[in-house]
Amino acid sequence: MRVKALAGLGQPFKLDPKMAHKKLKISNDGLQMEKDESSLKKSHTPERFSGTGCYGAAGNVFIDSGCHYWEVVVGSSTWYAIGVAYKSAPKNEWIGKNSSSWVFSRCNNNFVVRHNNKEMLVEVHPQMKRLGVLLDYDNNALSFYDPANSLHLHTFEVSFILPVCPTFTIWNKSLMILSGLPAPDFIDYPEQQECNCRPQESPYVSGMKACH
Repeated sequence: MRVKALAGLGQPFKLDPKMAHKKLKISNDGLQMEKDESSLKKSHTPERFSGTGCYGAAGNVFIDSGCHYWEVVVGSSTWYAIGVAYKSAPKNEWIGKNSSSWVFSRCNNNFVVRHNNKEMLVEVHPQMKRLGVLLDYDNNALSFYDPANSLHLHTFEVSFILPVCPTFTIWNKSLMILSGLPAPDFIDYPEQQECNCRPQESPYVSGMKACH
């Protein structure tokens, strides 16, 4: 399903079970993904995520205009990546490792934003349980937030050329999607408070190569 301009609330979506990795269990309501080593009965299809060191899933919408906000309950997961991707993004690797995806990622105690295999450390409260995502397609911006603490974490400036899909990868535990939400009052968009990040000379952060 392709989504156009939005008025008011963000576009609701669910996880697409046809695209989810074979080792992921998608809840009946399509809102939660969980690593499940026993879940191997699904047939392999070209659109299904297939990485051996990462387990991916995608939303059932492609967005090509408007401003959309959703949140992801990360809970106790310590390895995940959350963002958006073009349909052409590879399905056999961590999202953000290629030029067709943009993500916020956690690997153990390191939090980074990643695009095209380049990463930037972001200072985040280690107990953050929920991540906010604001996609402003028309103004070429993808932003991430810590909604519990009303903090802006990072904004990618992206000249989108194709529709994008909400995309998620985990290594442990589970993620739950909360979509169709209004942007929180603390977001003053497009003017954002300055992000407290440190660029990396190397595309890898020390100790995180296992995430790739």
